[in-house]
Amino acid sequence: MTIGQKIFYLLEEQHMTQKEFSRRTGISTTTISDWRKKNTNPGSDKIMAICAALDVTPEYLLSGVTEDSDRGRNVDYMVIPKGTEERELIELFNSMDWLEREHMLEYARRTIEKKAQSCYIDKTENKSMVKIAEFCDIEVFMDSEFDGDPLVEINYLDDNVQGSLQLLEGTILGDFSKYVLPVITAWYEENKNLLIKMWIDHKIEMIPAWE
Repeated sequence: MTIGQKIFYLLEEQHMTQKEFSRRTGISTTTISDWRKKNTNPGSDKIMAICAALDVTPEYLLSGVTEDSDRGRNVDYMVIPKGTEERELIELFNSMDWLEREHMLEYARRTIEKKAQSCYIDKTENKSMVKIAEFCDIEVFMDSEFDGDPLVEINYLDDNVQGSLQLLEGTILGDFSKYVLPVITAWYEENKNLLIKMWIDHKIEMIPAWE
């Protein structure tokens, strides 16, 4: 988070308008708006006035760290190695504007919520479904007890639609859209023999990623 971004974060946190912030610091509202629009930082000569208006120390505003402030002590830090997907994700997030960040966070929250809602445990019969594949927002589960007809459970995360796929006939049951059904069918045709073998051998294994 840049200094400019941190200032706007503090303004929102303190419910302070740019007009009020301008009055307290003597900095024009146009200059303040430019920090957000152009993703720039205030000059060093304005730091003390900004800190006084926001009631933070220069150490916190510049680095987020201060020894004599609860705000500084409550800041968490995370060390993420360069070249990792996690580092790339955070760098991409930092390069976004505020609206893009909100959209990204909302998508991430909805994805987590949908995954949390997909619980494949049949408590009535005490059967556990084991995930064997995931592709194109589709999860595939197989019964580890191999009871009943050979089939797998299908969960489409994006629409939170659940159904099943009969391994011998290739019949797909469930309210899947016309766009999702061909994807499931193509995946089944490519992995049919392996799926049936897993069921016959009573041996579950993770199927390699498929696109």
